[in-house]
Amino acid sequence: MQERLIQIKERILAELGQVIDLEVLKEIEIKYLGRKGELSLLLRGIREVSQDERPLIGKLANEVRSQVVSAIAAVRQRLDSGPAAKLSLLDITWPGRVRELGHLHPLTVFQRRIEDIFLSMGFEVLDGPEVETPKYNFDLLNIPKDHPARDAWDTFYVEKNLLLRTHTSPMQLRAMESRKPPVRLLIPGRTFRHEATDASHDSTFYQYEGLVIDKCISVANLLETLQSFFRTLFGHKVNIKARGSFFPFTEPSLEIAMSCLICGGTGCSVCKRTGWLEMLGAGLVHPQVLKNMKVDPDEYSGFAFGGGIDRLMMLYHGINDIRLSFGGDLRFLEQF
Repeated sequence: MQERLIQIKERILAELGQVIDLEVLKEIEIKYLGRKGELSLLLRGIREVSQDERPLIGKLANEVRSQVVSAIAAVRQRLDSGPAAKLSLLDITWPGRVRELGHLHPLTVFQRRIEDIFLSMGFEVLDGPEVETPKYNFDLLNIPKDHPARDAWDTFYVEKNLLLRTHTSPMQLRAMESRKPPVRLLIPGRTFRHEATDASHDSTFYQYEGLVIDKCISVANLLETLQSFFRTLFGHKVNIKARGSFFPFTEPSLEIAMSCLICGGTGCSVCKRTGWLEMLGAGLVHPQVLKNMKVDPDEYSGFAFGGGIDRLMMLYHGINDIRLSFGGDLRFLEQF
């Protein structure tokens, strides 16, 4: 009897050590301590033990039962306060929480849309450094030191010979250091200028820069490329027109306007009653800039253009304040 009591105690304690939920604990309690449980039946058999052994066996039996009851109570307390107990209080039919996932910024989405259009035209998309030297940002682009763009109020200087690029054009020069014509390049990226912030201006904005160099490139090639781009982006009813302008790195230089999407060209407050929206600057690459690229201007010609991604995105979505793009307001960003 003594050996049987010790064996059943060890077996019960071993089983209790593996219990992970209250249902299993209840089954073990019934199995050993119920009216027909193994331990209960064994304890009832003490009356058959001889009078000499009964005090010793009775004492051991009480100790075994007390240890088993205490062990069951300890396991129940552990399960009542553990994760399993908390889980048991949940209604598994409740709908789960939907986790909100992040998404791309509308400027990123629109930049990729622009990239896809030019990739379909055979352009190569490049990225360039946002911190530049005056050599690439100004000198090699035919912008002399006394040009207004070199003024410290227009440019953020990190130190004497380092600045935050004011346009994406420096990458034209960097790209041509490792390439030979013919080339078709698109350079989108962030640019910086020291400007007062308002609804249509900010000190940081995004540009897309295009460069094409080949034999017999003309203004007609430039206009056809831009017409195809704007019509793919905004629809086939869009038209463009060019007028003369001046940029140090192009000759001739052009300003490209697009027919107003709001009024269809009839005139409204957005286009200032003209029916046209100014979209970008462009022109044929200046011969001196071609020489700076180690390209012979007598053999090759090219065109370049540059516009604002922010402006296109705002026009496409009907946004009237550029500051919304950089404010981080979720009420704005979640619309996209």
